[in-house]
Amino acid sequence: MGLFKFGEKDRDGRQKRIEHTGRYLRASRTGGVALRAHVKAAGINLTGNTSQGVRVSTRLAKNTQIAMQNGRFVLRGRYGSDAARFNLSKSGVSVSSKTGIGTVNWIRPGRSSAKFAGVQLRGQKAAAINGVYLVLAGIGWSAKLLGRGVAVVVQWGVGRWQQAQQARERIAFEMTEIAPAGERVLAAQDVDPTREPLRDLFAALIALTAVMGRGESTLDPAMASATVPDDPFTPSLLADVNVAARSLQDWLGDSRDSDDPAPILGVLHQIARAFADRVDDTMRTEAVFAIDDACLALGERTILQDAMLDVLVESLGVELTVAGES
Repeated sequence: MGLFKFGEKDRDGRQKRIEHTGRYLRASRTGGVALRAHVKAAGINLTGNTSQGVRVSTRLAKNTQIAMQNGRFVLRGRYGSDAARFNLSKSGVSVSSKTGIGTVNWIRPGRSSAKFAGVQLRGQKAAAINGVYLVLAGIGWSAKLLGRGVAVVVQWGVGRWQQAQQARERIAFEMTEIAPAGERVLAAQDVDPTREPLRDLFAALIALTAVMGRGESTLDPAMASATVPDDPFTPSLLADVNVAARSLQDWLGDSRDSDDPAPILGVLHQIARAFADRVDDTMRTEAVFAIDDACLALGERTILQDAMLDVLVESLGVELTVAGES
């Protein structure tokens, strides 16, 4: 044991109270120097102290002690955990909590204690020190909680972004799956794309890809006029697109709101095949670029629109090459 317990740590890792406690001698900052002796027999503790007198004590129950000290009755009880400990005495019951530097008594602050660098303090000063500590600890805890909250929000945002990126890869399709789905939709409405006018087929391709692929139901003429180059045929084309969009919505019905893109991709495939059978290779390629321009004119392409353009390229039989490739 070091002199006055310098360098010794308590169970919380803090410097022990600076004092000397020998077998018969005790010396501390607040209690001074005193001689003491202690004996125990038949469950009775007898302690003599030159500073505090004689005390006789025994345990009444678990964590409960009664004593007589210099003719004065003493009752002491400690129950509960460090977070909320109930203290029993002759004067009543109080509640205390352990902090990082001591103990604060919420009902009787004068009975609080604090220890800093081995120096033990009690009373109102200890209560004030504990109060300052709790405020600073609360600020630190709040900052930590805020940091965790920000981290959670950032992590959630990154996760959503990753999900969106992965969703682009997940919208895959097989012609063997979407073609029958589109055929069933058209057959249920008794629609044969091969009998439709070429102009209506092209309008339907634009309606499906540029309008419905964005989750819209109609093409706003005002927005289209601001983004589509001025052309004498533009008004009639916009009218055809909106007429086609209304018909397509009726054909697709509730399948538009489902998570399965097969019906709308299948209808797009069937109409694109009917269109491709009646135009040459140059017209097919120009149609793909025109529909892509229409999508971009209304904003950034959606995930569904990317899949639709892939269907168009394959259904129209267009071979796209990157500039510089031979």
